Amino acid sequence: WDTPIHVDAASGGFIAPFLYPNLEWDFRLALVRSINVSGHKYGLVYAGVGWVIWRSKQDLPDELIFHINYLGTDQPTFTLNFSKGANQIIAQYYQLIRLGFEGYKMIMENCRLNAKALREALIGTGRFNILSKDVGVPVVAFSLKDR
Repeated sequence: WDTPIHVDAASGGFIAPFLYPNLEWDFRLALVRSINVSGHKYGLVYAGVGWVIWRSKQDLPDELIFHINYLGTDQPTFTLNFSKGANQIIAQYYQLIRLGFEGYKMIMENCRLNAKALREALIGTGRFNILSKDVGVPVVAFSLKDR
């Protein structure tokens, strides 16, 4: 098998590196060619920012590149064109620089501890079924128990 892989890490892309550093889901796997992440989830930026990284320029499919003639010259691009705000990109850059790896790691550890505390509190009431696992994305899904 030699099938290129795209990893949709919309939520987990900002969790796995910090909570599960030994989990190989990323470019450590030879067949992974691209990974996308939503910065507006666990990347700690407001809605509207997502990004994708390719292993190499050769892995970016030609079909994704648009050629536009802007101001008399060809400009190849694979982003959204024309008048789009850059505020989300700037905010993501700011968070990456401000927090760094250790900062994101501390925040994700805190998210995990908060999810654990909520899970235990819900179980303690005896009124809820816990539907989520306690590994992976630090969320708690639950339902009411039947009477």
